Amino acid sequence: MRLLTGPAGSGKTASILDQLRDALRAGNHTVRLLVPTATLAQHLQNQLAREGFVFPRAIVQTLNAFIASYAADAPQVPDTALYLIVEAAARRLNRPEFARVVHMPGFSASLARTISEFSSAGCDSARLAAHLPDAPLSAAFLAVYREVDREFARRGLAMRARRLEIAAQRIADAGPQGIGAVWLDGFHALPDPELHVIAALGRHAQLTLTLNDADATSHLLSRLENMGFATQRATRPRAYPALAVVKAASVEREAEEIARRILDQAAAGRPFREIGIVVRAAESYVPILRSTLERFGIPARFYFDSELDQHTAVRFLTGAVDAMLGGWDHAETLAVLRLAPRLADLNAMDRFDFAVREHIPAAGLAGLKSLAGEKGSLLQLIEGLEGGTDDRLSSSVMLPADWVPRFESLRNLFSPARPEHPDPSRDREGDVFSQHQQALIYRSQSAALEAFRQAIDETAAALDPQIKLPLEDFWRHAKAALRLTPLRVRDGRRNAVQVIGAHEARQWSLPVVFVCGMVEKQFPQFHRADPFFPDAARSYLNAAGIRVRTAADFEREERALFDAAITRATLLTTLTYPEFDARGDRTLPSIFLDDLHLPPVVAPAVRPEPRWQLSPRPRVTRIAAETSPALLEYLRARTARLTPSGLESYLQCAFQYFGNRLLKLKTVPDRPEDRLSFLEQGNLVHEVLANGYAHPETFEQLFEESFERKRQELTIPNGYHTERLRNAMREDLLAFARNTEWPSAEFQSLTEQPFAFELVAQAQPVARAHGLRRTSDEASNDAVEISGRIDRIDTAADGRAYVIDYKYSAAPNIKARLKDENLLQAPLYMMAAKRTFGLNPDGMFYVGLKGGIQYEGWSRSGMLDSLPLPDNWLEIAEQRTLQAMHEIRAGRVEVAPAKPANCRFCDCRDICRVNLTVVAEAVAEVAAEVATEVAAEATESA
Repeated sequence: MRLLTGPAGSGKTASILDQLRDALRAGNHTVRLLVPTATLAQHLQNQLAREGFVFPRAIVQTLNAFIASYAADAPQVPDTALYLIVEAAARRLNRPEFARVVHMPGFSASLARTISEFSSAGCDSARLAAHLPDAPLSAAFLAVYREVDREFARRGLAMRARRLEIAAQRIADAGPQGIGAVWLDGFHALPDPELHVIAALGRHAQLTLTLNDADATSHLLSRLENMGFATQRATRPRAYPALAVVKAASVEREAEEIARRILDQAAAGRPFREIGIVVRAAESYVPILRSTLERFGIPARFYFDSELDQHTAVRFLTGAVDAMLGGWDHAETLAVLRLAPRLADLNAMDRFDFAVREHIPAAGLAGLKSLAGEKGSLLQLIEGLEGGTDDRLSSSVMLPADWVPRFESLRNLFSPARPEHPDPSRDREGDVFSQHQQALIYRSQSAALEAFRQAIDETAAALDPQIKLPLEDFWRHAKAALRLTPLRVRDGRRNAVQVIGAHEARQWSLPVVFVCGMVEKQFPQFHRADPFFPDAARSYLNAAGIRVRTAADFEREERALFDAAITRATLLTTLTYPEFDARGDRTLPSIFLDDLHLPPVVAPAVRPEPRWQLSPRPRVTRIAAETSPALLEYLRARTARLTPSGLESYLQCAFQYFGNRLLKLKTVPDRPEDRLSFLEQGNLVHEVLANGYAHPETFEQLFEESFERKRQELTIPNGYHTERLRNAMREDLLAFARNTEWPSAEFQSLTEQPFAFELVAQAQPVARAHGLRRTSDEASNDAVEISGRIDRIDTAADGRAYVIDYKYSAAPNIKARLKDENLLQAPLYMMAAKRTFGLNPDGMFYVGLKGGIQYEGWSRSGMLDSLPLPDNWLEIAEQRTLQAMHEIRAGRVEVAPAKPANCRFCDCRDICRVNLTVVAEAVAEVAAEVATEVAAEATESA
């Protein structure tokens, strides 16, 4: 027996592969190369096949696959079944130490992990009992472990370690079935069960084992020497790649910098398959790398499992069962129907979605079928749910095995989308990329449905076969199995960037490698103390011959992973890290970087070019009306009447007006808890003021009546949030009734006064004086009617009149209206008071009602410290209105917000593609201005 040692990259694997190639050339198929993982076995098989070797797949396989025939009578318990059996045992024993956490999924998962670790170390419950350390939870853990072992024995199941022991005994007795030579490569931890198999193989075959220096502890070397291994050092010269450290502003920028450098390598002629990305913190980096590499058009193969329960197909199936158990709540069922692949993009589904949202809260499939309308795909899907998840199932009680065929039929509810034909308008590169994305979607759907079936089978196998369960109990166990079942989609592309984990990377060799996430707690990762056996207890067990990992072992493993990661490249290794985390806090670079003594390079900001470029088209601000007279007429008809609020919407952003006012796009109905929106609050306050302004003493009664009517009309649920808003509105109205700032006794008041007057485009002097351009077509006698409703007009005995507009908004927002030149409501309302009601208005006031009464406005008399009326205010407003009218009728729909900070309130922001960076900067600027004004007012008050 030969032990081949050496540091990472010293040629151990290359030496093994050379010997395997010699055997294959000689036609010797009595050899085996055993590796720890299935992905590594596949990688080596593909490598040898590309070199022209033809051989049985069993020549290169995992150790688990190798021992399968020797331990066929002891089937291995799957990870999902292990969790369910551990959970059931813990609940059955109900130890007082675990009473507060035994029902938590995380506790059972932690318990199962520790049991699996001890079993892998060759320590069953009997051996642990003989060497039980003095730890607070050790006795309770041992009791659960014993119960789990008894359950395995009763069902004829075995953990991996037990299967290795059985295989070792049978190989030692009968030999390895004609195998003459065995190589074991890539193993880093060799606990007792693996060593027993190695010793048994060494008695009957030529055996070679490779071991990195970082893994070759003195204890392990001593045991291997006692088994008869002769140590030999790998002598191949080690290739040291060039190293570079890159610092990016954020994780997103870090991923973009990696993508940029990959494209630079590809532009220099390097195939994508020769580039790898090593990931230590998969949960943080894999999603970002997936999306970033896709945006940059970089093919990438990810050697990571995804979460089965998050796949669309499984979410659809699990959601259907949950909705049935919940009585087909409309909100839950709608979320399920939205996941159906053939209906997601149908207009009928959008209309159905809105209709359901307007009617929730509600329950029952009958109501959904009535909203779905006549026969169609949507109605068929709802009827399929009704038939596939029979409501009688929720009251059925069956054996676990009897539930399996029920869930098998449930899979038929999910109908994968049909393949799409390639788009001929795209170029070859874009079309190939699209086809591959479609292929991955279909493969993932197929794999997810198969994994769903497997999880249900494992659930039934893990439960007691003689105990009948209701659907709710069986489904609780099945959802746990789905949560624990991994999903990996087959990706057979050869020329793709390899994205691999740090453990997997130990067996790879690539010219160019990136190692991302080089910050503390990610690489090296922080390992929490085991809740059942702290470090002192683990040291005691190690002294007793039970090799479980301690904190020192975890630290040594992290160092070994890093050393291996930076030596995977033959030419260049680039280590990257973000300077700031997602919260904006500065990160701490990995301690491993200190040993490299390399200054970091700052990553520049980059953005991807499109994978395919459509025909270039200049950005225009108008629709070509000359080629579409029908469109001209449509716009003229739609703008025959304009409102002040519509004009303000247009002046804020033409696209906003186009979507909301011309197309009349409907927004998603609010959920019940959000239906008491700012708009509805304002409507309530306006209604009370309109009906009871003359009698403030009735405000409270009017408000309560209006609020209750609105609550029932909109199906607003009672609760803390609703009650808080109700109390706030009532107090604001009562504060307005008590306010004496406005001399109401001096005026006669008219409330809720509708108006309409006409504006005609004729003269241009004022427009020229204020820089408002007009074309010859716009100078024609086009007219527009301005209509609206004035909240209140107060007229004094001497003829002074004031226009009042209520705003259920806070004081800073009211003050901001005085400075916004794009707000035409005030001058147009004054124009309406003059032209519609024959008054000569002295001023216009906004009344802020939220959180205190605030009067802000303009007047000739200067009452209430108001601003003076601007020069030519009404004339300028008229010209701006007519200018806006002509632009709307000409078809101007460009995305050009006057105040980007307001985009965050716009319902069209998800389709206009406004620059979000500019919006964020504008919001920050507005927030700073408000803070400055508040501070100035506080100083002035002091």
